[in-house]
Amino acid sequence: MNTFCLSPVDVPGSLYRVQYGDSMTTYDIYEGLEAVDTVTLYDDGGDEQEEDDTLQDFGDAVEQHLSWDTDYESIFISLFSQRRHAENWMLDRHTRFGSSNCTLLQIDTSALHGSFIFRAEEIVHELSLSIPEAAQASVAREYLIAHYIPRRAIIGSQTADEIHAA
Repeated sequence: MNTFCLSPVDVPGSLYRVQYGDSMTTYDIYEGLEAVDTVTLYDDGGDEQEEDDTLQDFGDAVEQHLSWDTDYESIFISLFSQRRHAENWMLDRHTRFGSSNCTLLQIDTSALHGSFIFRAEEIVHELSLSIPEAAQASVAREYLIAHYIPRRAIIGSQTADEIHAA
């Protein structure tokens, strides 16, 4: 994982999370955001064979996450770098799927020190991952955070209805 890990200073100051009722990521207003799998780590600090195996496993995990594999318990929380894209994605999901409780969360990346942050497009490109065509448009604007986003990093929220009204 370390190969692709970014520092908060290497990402936009704000990222945006679309949180909805049937999301695998849970949101607690007191604790923050939590991926369904908060245990798995892909440590690429071993010997060459271990690094290759870990990189393969990490790539598989990213591919499954970006493919919306519901049989897979992801370590990742998806965030978008552009607010407008996140709003459009949320409103589309709200309209097409009737997703209830859609909320757009603004994340202050300076509060993510110590977090594992990845740029999805870089991983897809470098590891030649295969993702669905429908997901490809979002990947260029998508960041993945492993395991948790603390409450202190969430600096704003808007519901789909509030965004619709604006």
